[in-house]
Amino acid sequence: MLQTEQILQGRYQLQQLLGNNAGRQTWLATDTGMSPASLVILKLLAFSPEMQWEEFKLFEREANILKQLSHPRIPCYRDYFSLDKQAGAGLCWFGLVQDYIAGSSVQQLLDEGRHFTEGEVRSVATQVLEILRYLHGLNPPVIHRDIKPSNLIIAENEQVYLVDFGAVQDTAAAAGATFTVVGTTGYAPLEQFWGKAVPASDLYALGATLIHLLTGTPPANLPQRDLRIEFQGQVSINPNFVSWIEALTEPDLELRLSGAGVALEALETGSLLSSTLQEIKPPFRTRIRIEKSATQMKIQIPGGGLWSLGAWLLKLTMLGFLGVSILVIVICPLYLILLVAIAGLYEVAAIIWLGVWTLIALVLFTALGYFLSSLKDGCVLFIRVLNDLIAQVFNLFKNPSLSNTSIYLERSFFRLERHMFGFCYFRKLEQTSDRERKNFWDLDQVVYVKVGEKYYEVAGMTQAECNWLVKEIEDWLR
Repeated sequence: MLQTEQILQGRYQLQQLLGNNAGRQTWLATDTGMSPASLVILKLLAFSPEMQWEEFKLFEREANILKQLSHPRIPCYRDYFSLDKQAGAGLCWFGLVQDYIAGSSVQQLLDEGRHFTEGEVRSVATQVLEILRYLHGLNPPVIHRDIKPSNLIIAENEQVYLVDFGAVQDTAAAAGATFTVVGTTGYAPLEQFWGKAVPASDLYALGATLIHLLTGTPPANLPQRDLRIEFQGQVSINPNFVSWIEALTEPDLELRLSGAGVALEALETGSLLSSTLQEIKPPFRTRIRIEKSATQMKIQIPGGGLWSLGAWLLKLTMLGFLGVSILVIVICPLYLILLVAIAGLYEVAAIIWLGVWTLIALVLFTALGYFLSSLKDGCVLFIRVLNDLIAQVFNLFKNPSLSNTSIYLERSFFRLERHMFGFCYFRKLEQTSDRERKNFWDLDQVVYVKVGEKYYEVAGMTQAECNWLVKEIEDWLR
């Protein structure tokens, strides 16, 4: 067993055991080989039968990666060595030496009950992103894979340092290789547990860490919805900052902020517009107008105007003609019988006139019966058409293509308005909490909107316009 004050490699004097876990030890030591002597962090890995080979590979990879790094907020690599059994108290050890950073880890501060303000969390985010921009900008990129509060050190000068590269991945080495799954539950994204870590995986871990700082609760203990961490109801901060953290912790890798530089720009400008909203090409000659920013979206859907009104009048005229025709055919025989009774059989002219109209009525009735199979079927058809017209007239005022539709989206509400001839005859405002998500989808030339448990229908568009509108809204929502 290694002891305090023991000297390793003839220069590293052990001062304090900081961590001891499953064959790994972390010591605060003094490098007596420097003038003046300075404190260092000494990480040791015991080479024993219980050790997994992957543990040694990760330890060795950390040393090799640290040799190549040079950033003011990443502890400098000092040395890498091995100890024989005699020097290591019966065990072979591998040692990694780094600069010591005087300060406290973010996890220690959280455990002590410290509450981080929005400004402090923004500062942590900015500094870590600057480190990640350096790491991800290397050739090949270096992915940390284990960003969490215990691996962030806040020094005495308030500078944030990123430590513990034991889970680091060199993307060049990753090609065609199989790695042990690493990461911490609650901070690591799904793709990392599938062995497919990318630079955006570190952004997710950073976002989860910021959520921990803001709420004081580990992300694994917070509720989730659709794999998203639900933290919005537990914080009172700038909505843009909330949206930015949501963009970092988006579970879908394709929708997440793509890189540290993009995330840093979005944080500094206070807008996600330039980094997340895509340029989606609208359909040819669409009259729909969309205005969107990071916090608001306005959609104007013009109605069909006089053309739609003419179509409704044409339907009404055709239905009226059909109704009158059926009524004439039904009433005509009764009318002819009445005429016979009035004129009498003694009038030849009346008989001829009666015969002509009777023949006409029989021909019309026979033709209609042949076409509709029976007068009953014709009446049923008429009733169905009339019922359809009545339903469509009601729909005209419920969700008309004739009227202009306006949709307003913001973080806390959804508003739908319908205007006809300059007057707003329908307005619906839905207040939405941060835990509710607005859902949009298209089906048969209609866009359906689900807010909470309620549904709204937006019509009067082509299928191409529906598809385009849904894509635009989904892009803005993320």
